[in-house]
Amino acid sequence: MENNFSDKTLNIDVTDYWMIIQKRFFQILLVFFLVILGTVAYSLKQDPLYQAECKIRISARQPMATIEGAQITWYGAGGNDLSSEIELISNKDQIMDTVADILKNRGESLSINSEDNKIYYADQMDKINGILDPKLTTMTEKDYIKSLTGASIKGLIQIETIPSSDIIVIRAQNRYKEVAKAIANVVAIAYRADFWRSKTQNALDTKKFIDDQVVQVKEDLNKIRPSLQKVSEENAALGDAEILKRQLTELKIELDKLKETYQENHPKVEKQRKLIASIEGQLSKLPKSKQAYDDQQAEWDLNQNLRKSLGEFALKANIDYQAKRDKSKDEIQIISFALSTAQLKPKNTMNIIVGCLFGIILGLIYAFVFEGLDTSIGKIEDVERITNLPVIAHIPLIGNKAVQSSFFKPLKIILKPLSNLIPFTKKEDPVDLDKKILFNYDPLSVVAEAYKTLRTNIQFAIGTGKRTGNAIAITSASPREGKTLTSTNLAIALAQMGKMTLLIEADMRRPKIADLFKIDSKQGLSDILIGTINVEGATRTTADYLMGNIEWEKLLGSQGIDNLHIITCGTIPPNPSELLLSAEFREMISDMRQKYDFIIIDTPPILPVSDASIIGTVVDGTVLIYQSDTTSRHLLLRAIQTLKKNQTKLIGIVINQLSFDVVMLKSGRYKYKDGYAYSKDEL
Repeated sequence: MENNFSDKTLNIDVTDYWMIIQKRFFQILLVFFLVILGTVAYSLKQDPLYQAECKIRISARQPMATIEGAQITWYGAGGNDLSSEIELISNKDQIMDTVADILKNRGESLSINSEDNKIYYADQMDKINGILDPKLTTMTEKDYIKSLTGASIKGLIQIETIPSSDIIVIRAQNRYKEVAKAIANVVAIAYRADFWRSKTQNALDTKKFIDDQVVQVKEDLNKIRPSLQKVSEENAALGDAEILKRQLTELKIELDKLKETYQENHPKVEKQRKLIASIEGQLSKLPKSKQAYDDQQAEWDLNQNLRKSLGEFALKANIDYQAKRDKSKDEIQIISFALSTAQLKPKNTMNIIVGCLFGIILGLIYAFVFEGLDTSIGKIEDVERITNLPVIAHIPLIGNKAVQSSFFKPLKIILKPLSNLIPFTKKEDPVDLDKKILFNYDPLSVVAEAYKTLRTNIQFAIGTGKRTGNAIAITSASPREGKTLTSTNLAIALAQMGKMTLLIEADMRRPKIADLFKIDSKQGLSDILIGTINVEGATRTTADYLMGNIEWEKLLGSQGIDNLHIITCGTIPPNPSELLLSAEFREMISDMRQKYDFIIIDTPPILPVSDASIIGTVVDGTVLIYQSDTTSRHLLLRAIQTLKKNQTKLIGIVINQLSFDVVMLKSGRYKYKDGYAYSKDEL
């Protein structure tokens, strides 16, 4: 027979994507939470990093004051180009070393207590003494602060300007909040002090030079004063030269007169000569003393004049220095200290937001990728289109809520060949299988309605003209697709309609019907075929059901249950296929057609064994059970090919365990909802 139902491409639309999301919602949710947990773990593992910022304002530069018309220096060339200031703060080692010293010693730092620097830090001492209070600082933070150097602080700060402004932002980053704030504040204070000192340095040097010169002149005057005073006194003792000359002239005139009267050796003449010699001796000494006095007096006058001039210069230099200091002080203003910190790492809120987005994206990727890897068919229309067979019923979830496909199903698919070699990996049948028999449900429930639909569609498929002796085989492509439960509930549905129905368990490899009805399975189909018991002796009726452990209240309350007869598997034979090929099996089916309206035969799966193909040649039609979440479309198509090669009449496909937009209510009735899901219960 021509194979015209080869694998075909599935058409995907927006609705299909939405249905995939609903189907794999819990997997998406699990991926989402795993990503969130990973994000949280990553955030917790990260060392915290805090940032504090301090803002300073640099005013426009102006030429500084001058001394005696000579401009000392010029700061700035027209404005507020702050790039040089940023480089200065970032790269000046002296500033960074001062910052490290202040952080370690606070107000006791030698860097700020020197004579040259003290004035520049005086107005910030309260702020400096308030940073890194030892009472509020942990030992770990103290040890960290002790390890700081100017070079290491460079790597902890970032400096940038605010566009279109004269404001510089100093940012400090550190794993300790208080240390980050302290670094930002101290860098601002140290830079302001350094800037202030540099702008007044020339004026201060000039002032110091002039002050030193004034001191030197005073020292020179102090040295000259004693010698000048001594010379002056000596001159005073010698007398005045004019007076001595006048006295000398008078003495000589008087000597001439005495000579006229007395002899040369006369005492009066001798006395007069001695007086003249004395005056002449004094006059001979006067030039040397006078020269020394004049020289020292000139030096004294020069130093006095220099002292006066330097005093004027000193006054001007001091005024100039004070003006520069006051003016440059306001050129750098700390407009805001770092009082708080911002956490840079980990950004918990942003990490969670990104984690949520990635979680959703990865969850959707997982859902769509592995939905693509899932070769099962999820839509009724696709089943019909691919197989060219009608879907005559879709059986909803029975007994359990919808359970999504396993998150690890892709891994299970890959390892499936290996799992068959490990006995304990095989799933056991649900222990509450008997709870899923049809008479446990309300006749108006969605479950009952689904089997009624199957019953009706089978009747139309085999033809309404044939009222008795209808034999239907129920099979599936692979085990655990629900064929046994479907066979049982279909037989019950036919019996409830008043049809005499015989349920034959032809699956003599893994029989389950006796367990469903909790009846004795010692004698059954295999025993009939080998001739150890007749059909009547192996047929079970209502009396047998009541003798079992089944809930007989529900059994008796089920309409038409006395129309249902069952032949179980019986003794499990070593050669099931040979028994089904025997003439006895065909004769038995032929005989049962005369007694029953419907004969429902539960057969083994078609792909593992050939039993279903053998039975398919005996019955009026075969119904193929397909559980889309369990069997791939490739196996489904292979099963159909096998059946058609053996001339089996296929009535249609029953999709089992499908929640087709319907959910059970507590009352057992049904309502509609959006979306679908698949059960993992394998029957």
